[in-house]
Amino acid sequence: MDSGCCHGSCSVRIADNRKIELDVGLVITRIIHIIAGTFWVGTAIYLAVLLEPAVRSTSADLERQLLNRTSKLNSLWITGAAIVTMVTGFALVSLTPVRSVSDLGNGGWGTMILVGLIASVAAFVVSGWAGAFTTRLRRGLESGEASDDQLAKYRRGLSLLGYLNAVLVIVAVGTMASARYV
Repeated sequence: MDSGCCHGSCSVRIADNRKIELDVGLVITRIIHIIAGTFWVGTAIYLAVLLEPAVRSTSADLERQLLNRTSKLNSLWITGAAIVTMVTGFALVSLTPVRSVSDLGNGGWGTMILVGLIASVAAFVVSGWAGAFTTRLRRGLESGEASDDQLAKYRRGLSLLGYLNAVLVIVAVGTMASARYV
């Protein structure tokens, strides 16, 4: 009788002694996908709902200091998490048994994954635009050359893009998480 393990045979037995094969590569890819996606989604929501409004309510000098210290690092981490999430997402589609890229847009699962994929790519693009607004705002505050109207325009754009990004990543997570049930 095979006791199963996740190191040797990569199989386990459940209560009625049925053997379940464990695809270690799929499990590891899924864990990486979930961790990176959680970071991406959580950060998008945090920035839009909590940080950006709090920073906007401070003085221009404090806003400038915060943007100088955090904006480049935030951009690097968020972009990295988004790329890892999307790459592992494509890997999951090809690694998942009885699923493939050709299923995208077909049936319930394929449609939900495709909608999530489109929302993810759109969020990635919107996040890039938000990064551009952040850079303009940071430079405008640093130089002191931007008018109050220009700074207000950058802040409004950044706020709008932040909320749009948060909505898009929520749509992506919601559709992909529910795909297996439709």
